[in-house]
Amino acid sequence: MPVLFPGMNPYLEHPDLWPEVHQRFVQALADLLEQQIPTRYDVAVRKRIYRMSAEDELVVGQTEPLHGPLAQPSIAKGTATNGSAVAVRSQPIPVYVPVPQEVREDYIEICEPDAGEVVTVIEVLTPKKKRAGRGRELYEQHRESILGSPAHFVEIDLLRGWEPLSVYGPDGDSDYRILVSRNEMRPKAELSAWVVNDPIPLFSLPLMRSQEGLVIDLKQALDKACERSGYDLIIDYQKAPLPPLRREETYWLEKFLQQFGLRQ
Repeated sequence: MPVLFPGMNPYLEHPDLWPEVHQRFVQALADLLEQQIPTRYDVAVRKRIYRMSAEDELVVGQTEPLHGPLAQPSIAKGTATNGSAVAVRSQPIPVYVPVPQEVREDYIEICEPDAGEVVTVIEVLTPKKKRAGRGRELYEQHRESILGSPAHFVEIDLLRGWEPLSVYGPDGDSDYRILVSRNEMRPKAELSAWVVNDPIPLFSLPLMRSQEGLVIDLKQALDKACERSGYDLIIDYQKAPLPPLRREETYWLEKFLQQFGLRQ
C-alpha cells in the first residue's frame, strides 16, 4: 500500500477494515518497541477476551434499510371468528436478535521480568471501546484499574468516530489523540492531539526509569502494518471516507488524492 498520507489514512478507519488494521498495527508497534527498548524489558502482545451482547453491533452494522417485500410485508384480508375483517400478514417480518459474541482485543504490555511487574500498558482504541454501550463500559473499568496501578499507561486513539475517552482539561477540536499517563505524575498526564491532515506526532514512552524514556514514531509502525496488506486494492478513493470528514478536511483530501492520481 503506498504510504502517501502525512499522518493517519482516514480510509483505514472504515468499520470493515479497522479490525484487521488494528491487529496489524498493534503487532507492528510491538515489533518497533522490541527494536528500541532496553534488553532488560520484555514486550508482549496480550489478548483480552470477553463476551458481550451484540446489540450495539446490530444498530451500527445495519447501514442500509431493507428493501423489497420483506421490508414491507404484504397485507392480506381475513375474517375473524366474529365475522369482522382483519389484516393478515402473508410473510414474516425480518428482524435481528442480539446474539452474544466473543470479543478479542490485542494490547501491549512492557514488563521487567527481574522485578516481576508490568511497567507500561499500551492500548489502541477500537470502536467497541469508544461507542456508547457495554464495550465502552468494560473498557472504562479496565482503564480505571490501570490508572490506579503502578503501571504507566499509553492510550492511542486513531478513530475519529464517537466520543473520545474522558480527560480533564482542554484538548481542542482534534481528530486523533495519544494519552501518556506516567504513574509518578498522576493525575496529570500528557495529551497529544492532531487533525487528519497533520503528521502523527512523536511521543515519549515512559519506562521504569525516567532517563530510559523512548521517543516513539507511530507513523513508522502504521506504515509497517500497511505494507503488503492489499488495502490499496480494497479502498475506493473515489468515495468519501467513513466516518465523513469536516468541510475543510474534505477539501484537503480531495486535492491531496488528486495530486497522486487517486481521485478524478
